[in-house]
This record gives sequence, C-alpha cells and structure tokens, in this order.
Amino acid sequence: MELSRISNQELLSRMEKLVRTERKITHLILCHINEVEARRLYAELGFGSMFKYLTGHCGYGEDSAYRRLQAARLIKQAPEIAEKLEEGSLNLTQLTQVQKCLKQESKAGNRIESHQTLQILEQIQNISSYETKKVLAVEFNQPIQVHEVVKPQRDDSVRLELTFTAEQMKELSEAKDLLSHILPEGSLAGVIFYLAKSYNKKIKGKDVQKQEATIGKPNEKTISATPSFTTKQKRTPIKITERRRLLRQASYCCDYVHPETNKKCESTYQLQIDHQIPIARGGTNAPENLRVLCRTHNLLAASHWGLSRSPNVRLE
Repeated sequence: MELSRISNQELLSRMEKLVRTERKITHLILCHINEVEARRLYAELGFGSMFKYLTGHCGYGEDSAYRRLQAARLIKQAPEIAEKLEEGSLNLTQLTQVQKCLKQESKAGNRIESHQTLQILEQIQNISSYETKKVLAVEFNQPIQVHEVVKPQRDDSVRLELTFTAEQMKELSEAKDLLSHILPEGSLAGVIFYLAKSYNKKIKGKDVQKQEATIGKPNEKTISATPSFTTKQKRTPIKITERRRLLRQASYCCDYVHPETNKKCESTYQLQIDHQIPIARGGTNAPENLRVLCRTHNLLAASHWGLSRSPNVRLE
C-alpha cells in the first residue's frame, strides 16, 4: 500500500476511520467469542479450551487472546458496556483488569452485583490503565502492600519491589520527566541509579569515581534550550533563572496548542525552551519570544520554519 503520496488530511481521515472500524470489529469478535464458547465449538475442533482455540487456531498471541477472552466474558455479564467499547471510552485492557478483579472477588466468596460492576465501569471511562488500576484498588478494597522485596537473579541483577507514598511517587515521576533528555528510555531503575550515583559523587568527591563511566551532568542542562539549527548566527544562552520561570509558567508541561482544536499537548517528556521566532529567522531571547515545548513539538515548529537540526548537534 502506497501512502506517501496522499495528503496529511486524507491520511488522518483514513486513520480515524480505520480506528473506528477496528473498535467495531473488536466488539463483534468478542460477541463471537462468547457464542463459540457457549456452544463449545472449540471442543469439536480438538481444543481443550477457548483460550487454546484462540491461540492455536485463530493465531492470537497469548496476551491478546487472554485480553479478548476476559473482555468477552465481562461483556456477557454486562452487555451494556459493548457500546462503550465500540465508541472507545473503554478498552480491552480496562475490561481485562475489571474482569480479573471480579474473578478474585468470586474466588474469595464475595458477590459483586451487576449494578456495582456498571458503576465501576462508569468510573474508568476515558482514563489511562494506571488510573484504572487506582480506581479498582479502591473499589475492590485491595490490600496495601508495604513490605520491600529484594530478590537476586541468576544474571546478578536484583528484582526490587517497593511501595512509594503518593508524594514520593510524584517526586520520582517529576525527576523522571526532568531527566528525560539524559535518560530517554525512561525506566525508573535508570532514574534511581542516576540520582544515587550523582548523590554519591557529590558526597564522596569527583576523584573517588573518576575511573567510572560518566552518565551526564544534571541540573540546568536537564532542560535544554531550543536545539541549534543550521545557522551561522551566534546564539546567546538563555539564563537558567529564565528557564525556570518559563517552566513554572507552563506548569512544567508542553505549551503547544493545536490551532484548530485548541487541544494542548501537556507532555512532560524532554521539555525544551523554544523560540517562537527562531534565532535563524531574527528571533531573540526576549521573554515574549520564548515558550516551553516538548521535543516533538519543538522539532515540528522548526519544520514549519523550514529549519532542520544539524546532525552534529546533540540534544541534552
């Protein structure tokens, strides 16, 4: 399929239509799963369970088959949610999470009424998987685990399970966002390691660990200025106090707003200070010419000006 020749508007229109079609087809597949399971047709084909039929005959991966099977069973209990799945306010992952909780409650001898299930599903519409888990933890009164688990593994790595307070997690998440230029993979293990190593160096002194490989420098370089674009014009560094002011003003998130829908990006990943009129086009470091953008929208803004980032310039 050749897509490179169609317009941006046509490409987006096709994409949105395909997404709607996919959701409708997913809903129909779940209905078929319920009917095939009800008739035990998988047994006639030589499969011992619906799950094995989905993986062995239909070609689904194990995770995909599990999500669809659990979601189908939940729809069977509460047919009203099929419409929510088709319109996109609920998704397979959320339905799987709810069904898993319902099964655990059933095993514990606790009966959850249909209206209670519907109320829970109402609460998790249009929210992320992480937020969904928070809602389910409250609604199903899941126990709070506070003990730490340190488990050595055969490759000398260590499996660490911790419980953070809401305040601790907020600080750690903020550190993860601010370090996204240095640690683009965004793993919490990497963030904790970076912070620990930086602190150890600060306390022990630079000479103690000079033989170790450096990770990068923290502090003001965590939030970079606009990347250098191909231009001979000299750039004046933006003061760290001004960067901090702009970040506070933007609530530490991307300020890009779509001109037609007014949707704000609000990403906290790889934030950069952008010149609304680039230096290469006569812009300055005047406060009214500066804004906070994520890396994606910073590069988008540059492309609109016909600028390209030099391949020799590394984003910090």
